[in-house]
Amino acid sequence: MDQNLVNTYEVKLENKTMKWDGFFGKKNCKIIETNNYCLTCFLICWKSVSEINDSLLPDINEALADADLEIESDSAPVDIIMFKNTVDFYDRDGYVNSMPLKDFKEIVIGWRDFLNRHPLNGAKVYF
Repeated sequence: MDQNLVNTYEVKLENKTMKWDGFFGKKNCKIIETNNYCLTCFLICWKSVSEINDSLLPDINEALADADLEIESDSAPVDIIMFKNTVDFYDRDGYVNSMPLKDFKEIVIGWRDFLNRHPLNGAKVYF
């Protein structure tokens, strides 16, 4: 991911070890944080590399290829609409903010690549 993009959106990617299965162990979790709350909430719900590759990225590419096309996608807390090289974020109260679709795509790719790095998401670590 481009460093200017990282700085602009204050993107932070980290592995966190959290308690899992009560007393039996811990789980490595992949976490993303940005200065755009809706972007962060949206991406946190996309934790499957295959779903990002098979669903989200094709939608982004389709929206980038046709400025007249409007594509909707959603996660539990946030909905997005991609069109005219922009992605608009909506929460349950309505429109929140927008960002360039190219920036969104690069952040999605960075998140996907991070999810694919060791330790793999969901790997249990016993101490």
